[in-house]
Amino acid sequence: MARIIELLRMAIDIAVALCAMLVLMIPLWFALAAFGTKWEFWDWQTGLNAMTHVWGMRLLLAGLVAGVLTLIVLGVFRLTAGEGYGNWSSAIAVTLIAVAGLYWAMQVDQLKAADPAILDVTTDFAEPPNFSSAFISRRSGLDASLDYAGKTGRDGQPLPQLQAAHYPQIRTLHLDESVDTAFARALELARVQGWRVSTASRQAGMFEAGAESLWYGFRDDMVVRIRSDEAGGSLVDVRSLARQPVHDLGRNADRVQEFLVLLDSPQP
Repeated sequence: MARIIELLRMAIDIAVALCAMLVLMIPLWFALAAFGTKWEFWDWQTGLNAMTHVWGMRLLLAGLVAGVLTLIVLGVFRLTAGEGYGNWSSAIAVTLIAVAGLYWAMQVDQLKAADPAILDVTTDFAEPPNFSSAFISRRSGLDASLDYAGKTGRDGQPLPQLQAAHYPQIRTLHLDESVDTAFARALELARVQGWRVSTASRQAGMFEAGAESLWYGFRDDMVVRIRSDEAGGSLVDVRSLARQPVHDLGRNADRVQEFLVLLDSPQP
């Protein structure tokens, strides 16, 4: 019995040390994958696909197995020796981290399965707002095309049909106010929303902006166009699209919808 207890002690020492290492390594690995991509130490395929989806999931599974096995060994020792030994906290911590990470990955997969990847969202299918040549020149040749015509979803369905089916509320906004007033309010709202406005022209009735996600630094481009209608009011059209061909989990559609709702809200 003494020999068994001694072997269990050795196993616990190794397992607890491994769990403690994984507690530190797992969050650090995912942070490295995300911010290394954001700061352009490597491309998004490496950071998101290889480091996160492949090796990150393996690391989470390793943490789950290590945590559960360590808890089992700790329980066996207590039953065998009649006393406690080793640090339970590291085993519990790595188990919780692994479960939380795997649950998060499952939730993301469910969101991807529930909603199609609509990476170019606009209020005007027939004549979507266009970007200026100066704005286009600042984009990389690897970025998603700005040519809206002919874009389709992953199943081949035309993008306008796909968006209309899932986001029917996203359409041209009519405001009973002058173009000058609507333009000023829309520009101010964009800045309040955290958009990085790069080009704004009242004469052209449009402004352009960009946004970058905290994790991985995925970039989106936005353009807002404001024109007068026949009754003296304003017509507001918005377009928001992702630069990288990565499922945005509805980010661009939500941005456009929120912008329209806030712009259409009654003014104090």
